[in-house]
Amino acid sequence: MRKFVCLLLVFAACPAYAGVRADLREGGKFYEDKKYGQALSKYNEALAKDPKSESAYFGAGAAAYYLKDYRTAEKAFESAAQQEKSLAQDALFNLGNAYYRAGDSQQAIQAFRQAIVKDPKDKEAIHNLQLILQQQQNQQNQNDQNQQNQDQNSSNQAQQNQDGKGLAQDNQNQQNPSDPQDQMNKDDANRVMQMARENEYKKPTQAGAAQGSTVEKDW
Repeated sequence: MRKFVCLLLVFAACPAYAGVRADLREGGKFYEDKKYGQALSKYNEALAKDPKSESAYFGAGAAAYYLKDYRTAEKAFESAAQQEKSLAQDALFNLGNAYYRAGDSQQAIQAFRQAIVKDPKDKEAIHNLQLILQQQQNQQNQNDQNQQNQDQNSSNQAQQNQDGKGLAQDNQNQQNPSDPQDQMNKDDANRVMQMARENEYKKPTQAGAAQGSTVEKDW
């Protein structure tokens, strides 16, 4: 978190701001002591008394950020930025960080861009914006590569399946040839069965007979 000031601001000597001033001072002391929970409570007390206090919103956002309560930090920094006062640009920068920590990269990009519009020389905002954009590009490249690999794997699998089907069909054709010249007709089959029945035991065929036609079975 950058650019957090203790917010020990000079307020007009008006009773309406006396309590706000005290809360901001106490909140600033707690913040400096890294007692962020107590600091947040004090800033909220200040906001209860002055709902338009830019300093209280900014302080609340900073305390919530260090408590890793990024959603609360976002709301506080948004409110601080909306005041369009002296802390608006810093609030936008810190808002970008809060969005990023919460996992909202697109919102972070928008916040950093707004911060840069207000201060084109803000090197930190420019750096963070470039970092997020580069991360998104790297992620997109990785996604594209993964999709390409997935498509290639699917294509290879489809080809393997097609080859498997073709091989299975070839085997089926070999086992059950559809060509009439390669099939035994019904009469031939009947003659073979008759020959088998005429002999108790069929010995292996003599040399020169077709392979696979050996019969060693009692009928």
